[in-house]
Amino acid sequence: MEDGIQNSSFQEPTDIKLSPVGLSFLASAAKWANFLAIICFIFIGISALTMISLIFGASAMSLGAGEYTSFGSLSTFGICYLLFLAFFCLPIYFLYNFGSKAKKAIENRDSIQLELCFDALKKHYKFIGIIVIITIAFNLMGLLFGIIFGISDAIAGV
Repeated sequence: MEDGIQNSSFQEPTDIKLSPVGLSFLASAAKWANFLAIICFIFIGISALTMISLIFGASAMSLGAGEYTSFGSLSTFGICYLLFLAFFCLPIYFLYNFGSKAKKAIENRDSIQLELCFDALKKHYKFIGIIVIITIAFNLMGLLFGIIFGISDAIAGV
């Protein structure tokens, strides 16, 4: 049972060094990663405040509304959106870790920090990849259900 890809990833490299150009590329990527992560954290914070105000606003509006008006769906939407925001803090955190650890690795010439920064980058892309796979699966299921329901409506309408 020989797995060439798996075995090659566990072989210890003879000696990998980054040239000054490679270090400058890594430093630039780290700066952009930190910038994007901070902007995303700010956006998540503003969105969270907006959703919290929506939840409380919907609750306040439902107190004075008649029996046929329901603002509960706005509160439910706000709570679901807050959970969505909390879920997406994780890949942004990994991106921020990549940037900060890469910066430390370059400043201190620390290979352990360099490994940790690449581990954070791997986690970030793994998380995003899983989300993409889940999104594609839901889209394919929606397409399949749409075709099935479309055919069943066409047959029932005949």
